[in-house]
Amino acid sequence: MKTFKLATALSVLLALASCGKSEPPAAPATKPQAAPDAPGQPKKPEPPGAEIRGETTFAFKPAPPGAKPERGDTAVLALLGDIDSFNPFVSSSADAAEIHDLIFPRLMTEQPNYYLHPPSFEPQIAESWTFGDDGRSIRFKLRECSWSDGRAITSEDVRFSWQAAKHPDVAWVSASIVDFITDIEIHDPREFTVRYAESYPYQLMDINDVQVLPKHAFGQVPFEKWQTHGRWEEQAKVCGGPWQLQSYTPNQEVTLVRNPKYWEDGKPYLEKAIFRVLGDMRTQINTLLAKDLDAMRGVTPQEARRVLNAGHLNLFTYVSRAYGYAGWNCKEWPFDDARVRRAMTLAIDRENIVESIFYGYAQVAGPAIISSMWASHKKIRPLPYDPEQARKLLEEAGWTKGADDIYEKDGKPLRFTMITNAGNDVRRQMCEYIQSDLKKIGVAMDIRLIDFNQMSTQLKKHQFQAYVGGWFVATKVDNKPIWHSTAAEGRFNYVNYADPRVDEIIDTARVMSDFQKAKPLWDEFQEILDRDQPYTMLYEPRGLVAVDARFVNVNVTSLRYTDNLHEWWVPKEKQRYK
Repeated sequence: MKTFKLATALSVLLALASCGKSEPPAAPATKPQAAPDAPGQPKKPEPPGAEIRGETTFAFKPAPPGAKPERGDTAVLALLGDIDSFNPFVSSSADAAEIHDLIFPRLMTEQPNYYLHPPSFEPQIAESWTFGDDGRSIRFKLRECSWSDGRAITSEDVRFSWQAAKHPDVAWVSASIVDFITDIEIHDPREFTVRYAESYPYQLMDINDVQVLPKHAFGQVPFEKWQTHGRWEEQAKVCGGPWQLQSYTPNQEVTLVRNPKYWEDGKPYLEKAIFRVLGDMRTQINTLLAKDLDAMRGVTPQEARRVLNAGHLNLFTYVSRAYGYAGWNCKEWPFDDARVRRAMTLAIDRENIVESIFYGYAQVAGPAIISSMWASHKKIRPLPYDPEQARKLLEEAGWTKGADDIYEKDGKPLRFTMITNAGNDVRRQMCEYIQSDLKKIGVAMDIRLIDFNQMSTQLKKHQFQAYVGGWFVATKVDNKPIWHSTAAEGRFNYVNYADPRVDEIIDTARVMSDFQKAKPLWDEFQEILDRDQPYTMLYEPRGLVAVDARFVNVNVTSLRYTDNLHEWWVPKEKQRYK
């Protein structure tokens, strides 16, 4: 038997992975310089625009030497969209997930070392875990901790949350996460065993991705009614994370306060965290600069200079887990032909998009698995900008130039509509660049900006021709929720892509215990997608987060910029809210 207690799990797994270190805290820059590239990535020359990475650019801002945390003050943070649900199993919103992670506990805390190997974990409400000899079970022991109403957090809560995650009527969008968890056997209120159908490298991650909910609060509603119950505010006030939901005003504000029963004594140090719904990035940055907002993620490269020059803000930069793309509906004309999709990629000058819109805070995307991930195909390079080859592919597919210099086929011009969400200036600009590039080769593209929620609905129903969007990808290399043909209904395969070999690879590689043996399969997977181009991978951005300079002990990683919000604090003399 191998027993993993406290930090032992982390140290052992790192030792097995050639002693690699996860994103180390970076000291504040003393002169303009680029933040470090991801480990293992080749050092690139400084691109245009790098000079705006100024002296208040951080990855980690520690407290002054010898300083002790002081209680008090409030952090005001931004949300781009409203909370669709306070129940993580019926929500599909990234903004809502930000809140879920602050109020609901997980068994463990994931470490940001996913670019080396499947990530490792440190304890959260689970104080220890033991792997069974057969490799298909893990026995957990919970620490003594309670919900905010004083009820103990127990094994029953963990089992209940797993049952919700897999229940067909709950219809969790990430339900494939629990595909291989067959049972949770309860031994006593603080000990239970998770049983798996297979031995595979993501067993810890899969059970950890099941956020633990209080059974006595959420269990009052039958699973069959979860999708129609509403926003779940009352149930969510029973929390087990560092923060507790105090109030919620739809489309305006979420207020969190310190959870008095949180198991880490003295934390959070702040009294409140207020999340304001500010529906577009321009409003967010203006509110931030006016000192009515303390922190925002997703600072655009165009606004980085304003942040650095404001005097009261710090800019944090990190290797993100994001990429942006143009998605082509593979079951709808004209993108049901892979040659047309490939032509679109060749016709888009993605290097120009990166330099013009991101000022060097991004790189052109290549393989379907982002370059900072261990499973990324290192030999796949982005398709070149080649308008002439794009024209040849279209003509090979039967398209000919019409009188207006637009390609046509069977009397129908090659004209389509690209949608993206209103309020996102970066995506709007990308659409405009794409529109201009495609026009040069004889393709007409219309742009339609729509409400984010409306766009999400259309994507789920495949009611679009093309769209510009982006993903924050999981640290688990699974790919079933996005690329598997079964994910076209109710998951994230919005472009309706289907390939039998891709399905076969996903079903095989996602459960392989040896990730080095899985790597060749994931390489083949990426080669097929590079051939078929269901998405044009546009860019991989660096993350940019702005935080008011009065906050110390701020640690921004690619997992979530508020991961250690409960450890942020402000010296008494700088506290703004009493």
